[in-house]
Amino acid sequence: MRGRAHAESARRVGDCVTALLRDQPFFGSLALRLPIRADASRETLASDGRDIRYAPGWVAETDADRIRTALARVVLACALKHHTRRGERDPERWQQASQLVTHGLLRDAGFVLPPDAEAWDGLSVEQAYDRLPEPSDNTPSPEGAPRSSAGGGDDGGDLSDGAPGKQDDPGTGSKDPASPASGQAPPSFDPNGTGEVMDAARRDDDETGAASPDTAAEEQAWDEAMHQAMSLARAQGKAPGAVGEELGRAHRSALDWRALLRRHMTDAARRDYSWSLPNRRFIDGGLYLPSIRSEGFEAIAVIVDTSGSLPTDTLALFWAEVREIAAELQPETVALLQVDAAVQDAVLYTSGDLPERVEIKGRGGTDFRPGFAWLSDQGLRPGCCLYLTDMECDRYPEAEPDYPVIWCNWGPPPGARNRQPWGERIDIQP
Repeated sequence: MRGRAHAESARRVGDCVTALLRDQPFFGSLALRLPIRADASRETLASDGRDIRYAPGWVAETDADRIRTALARVVLACALKHHTRRGERDPERWQQASQLVTHGLLRDAGFVLPPDAEAWDGLSVEQAYDRLPEPSDNTPSPEGAPRSSAGGGDDGGDLSDGAPGKQDDPGTGSKDPASPASGQAPPSFDPNGTGEVMDAARRDDDETGAASPDTAAEEQAWDEAMHQAMSLARAQGKAPGAVGEELGRAHRSALDWRALLRRHMTDAARRDYSWSLPNRRFIDGGLYLPSIRSEGFEAIAVIVDTSGSLPTDTLALFWAEVREIAAELQPETVALLQVDAAVQDAVLYTSGDLPERVEIKGRGGTDFRPGFAWLSDQGLRPGCCLYLTDMECDRYPEAEPDYPVIWCNWGPPPGARNRQPWGERIDIQP
């Protein structure tokens, strides 16, 4: 009987992931990359960035909307790096702060939240943490702070599967979770019943609070996953706008232009789901979920604005990075265009015969239209178009191309008068 109940809970979680893939592909694709397993030590549903754990009893008693919301919240918290940033802060207060700053984003994305789940908009998790009161049994919750009733509703706090719920360390009285590396399950705390974020595993000898190499790799992996998921959602016309803006702010400062360029080019590769081969990661847990299929580029376009005094070292660094990424992606064609007010040079290469250097041709005025027109006239629809420019131009094609465009800006940050009307922008800083 117990095995049958666990199998039913696994099926329900799998159905919720599938529904997210269909209706909320950003959140669904993030959930799909993590192993999912039952864990009776959790109150509801949780993630430490490495897997998703669910309490079978909670899943059995909770409606599908709430399960989907919890799945979305825990992967969103991981994408925002809440699982790597707690440091020495109080874990329960951090959990409340994480829920406060993610609830508004989930609400705006269309998820159903518990009636008493509150949201603080426009704050980082650290800012929300600082505004919450110091933990004390006699301290009332501040106005606007989330209530601390476990589960946040009528179905999140009582587990029929023996989950222990919130607990203190019996040896020290501390509420700080046990280190994941120790093998001991940390206390579970989910005040709103919308899923908890657990600490990412850290090295046992890391007592500085600084990010260990493992943590840095974990954050990099989530950077990659977040951008890929957002690209997939945009391709389906289902990207959650507010979530995208928040994630952009959270990740932009930590990445240099090379990492951003590589990420945008990789994300532009076509990705889709395939049911023909199930995702092997989930089969042992009784979940039949699709795998992600990825196809490479047919073509990449690189347009170099040769109108102004393009620094030689900037062009050399940019072109070296493009050559390296093209060698990884193996596009069939790389179109290299040099454009000022007109197309001054256009050459088609394969990824294996790209020249080591680009000799500049043309020093006229600036017009962003001729390069895109040339691609259209040649019948080329690149998987990605990179435009290296100082952005000192306001002449754009009337219609946005139907392929990703990345403006690689080597000049000052554009102002209100010369900001690109579409596409992504990367500021190149040699």
